[in-house]
Amino acid sequence: MKAILFLIYLFVEVAISLSFAYAIGILYTFLEILLSAIFGAVILFNTPFKLQESFQRITMNKISLSAVSLAATIRVLGSFLLILPGFFGDMVGAILLIMSAILFIGNKISRGKNNEKDDEDIIDVEIIDSPRH
Repeated sequence: MKAILFLIYLFVEVAISLSFAYAIGILYTFLEILLSAIFGAVILFNTPFKLQESFQRITMNKISLSAVSLAATIRVLGSFLLILPGFFGDMVGAILLIMSAILFIGNKISRGKNNEKDDEDIIDVEIIDSPRH
């Protein structure tokens, strides 16, 4: 079953890549493949640093562990697809990277709103003890 899915992916990738290469030319096709591979490699290289930042946010309870793990997995898969040559993989990789960013930002915003809501329930009180006469 996996082999059949891979062959279907390979067929779609070749068909889309050939049609794009025919439309834009060999030079622009080569530049797109090269630039998307560099972009994917840079994102993949920066992923550990992004994870370290995310783990710091987890310890401060600003983002959930499940959101970080899902966003990181999608980010790695998306950057890997950008590294592979082909237009279809690049399109899917770009969509995955956008989804990863949305997951991360959406969870960050929702956590921020929850923290603000919790702070609204707290009443700040100062007790002054005065001596009796």
